[in-house]
Amino acid sequence: MTVRNQDVQRILVLNVGLPSQQGPETRSEMYAIQRTQPHHVVFVCSEASRALVREYVRLANLGPERHEVLTLEDPDDLVLVYEQVSAALHRLQSRWPEASVVVDYTAGTKSMSCATAMAAVDCEDDKVTLRLVRGQRGEGSTVVPGTETHRPVQRIHDLRARRRLASLRAALARYDYVAAGAGIEEIIDSDISSQLAERCRPIRDLCRAFDAWDRWELQTARQLFTAYRSYPAGRQPAFERLAVLAQLTVVAEAARDGADLAAARDPYVAVEDLLLNAERRATQGRYDDAVARVYRALELLAQLRLRIAYGVDTADVDPGKLPEQARGRIDGDPEGEPRKLGLWRAWEVLAAYPHEPLAAWFAESRDRLWDFLAVRNQSILAHGVTAVSRREWEGKGQAALDLCRVALRRLSEAKVRKPLRHMQFPRDELLDGVSDGA
Repeated sequence: MTVRNQDVQRILVLNVGLPSQQGPETRSEMYAIQRTQPHHVVFVCSEASRALVREYVRLANLGPERHEVLTLEDPDDLVLVYEQVSAALHRLQSRWPEASVVVDYTAGTKSMSCATAMAAVDCEDDKVTLRLVRGQRGEGSTVVPGTETHRPVQRIHDLRARRRLASLRAALARYDYVAAGAGIEEIIDSDISSQLAERCRPIRDLCRAFDAWDRWELQTARQLFTAYRSYPAGRQPAFERLAVLAQLTVVAEAARDGADLAAARDPYVAVEDLLLNAERRATQGRYDDAVARVYRALELLAQLRLRIAYGVDTADVDPGKLPEQARGRIDGDPEGEPRKLGLWRAWEVLAAYPHEPLAAWFAESRDRLWDFLAVRNQSILAHGVTAVSRREWEGKGQAALDLCRVALRRLSEAKVRKPLRHMQFPRDELLDGVSDGA
């Protein structure tokens, strides 16, 4: 009788040991077949065990279409057995993708048991489970007939999940919170223990929070961090970031609504945030993006300084608020559109104010900033048609980033900035204590 694919819902992959004085009907292999009631059996055996396989086929009344024999080339070669069993599992999954696969590694050589279990764990399929015949041990350490149980190996899905979590470290190492969060979501949705799921859930939410922040979806990030407070085992550094997020939200809303920033705790933290973002893009090899963010950080620093210290809006400049020697640097039509200041003109105007703490910094940095602007302007994300190379980033982009940080320190030293503590986003340390099974 032909077995249709849809009729195969349960498959047994069964290690077979060497023949012995014990009758085949009382051996662990036969017990596993009886308890599993498989629609298809794959016997994993050595050449010396093929005769025993024929007895199991007869006793279980397994027709040719309901069983197959995987004869191992060398049952003591762990790697070779692993490769043969892995190939068999892959073939079964391809032929019957909806079937559950029970892998019994009770019998066989030590290498067979170890390799078969490894192959089952490594197949990364929740429908593949491990089972073991257990019972009271008698003479020769064999299970005494009548005392057997066919028990599943507990938490195999947790073992697979931790291995998958470990593989996500590479994504987090490059700040790829989208890939890491999606991978953790798949793990949570798999058949893992509730304890491991509860440990994974906050990490997934943190990945989503940092991804939202990375894209400057600040309200979403704040909501996710606030929700994270409800988890019993929180990471304190994540809580500390809420103050920075709140300040970034203030800056974003003020820029949109024209609100006053003078009373804000540290609006300049938005510049720091852009620099950290640029570093993340550089880590990913996205040097054009990194350069664009450094450019925006330098521009935003001048805009914030002019607005907070002198009430000058670079998008709509009131010439009366500028030093007299700087009024000729305004772009735009005085009779028509609002008069504006671009990055370089904004810095020239800012440096013209008496006692401005960043005036000396700008004078010292002009040449290096100009070199950076040349790289930025040639970028495909600015006015050019070329990509910023790693060498250009390391030579000019990183230098401009460092200069911007010097400027922020000058503001702190001049007591015009009370800096909030800001830090780079976490990477694979988010998984510490989970992927390693601690």
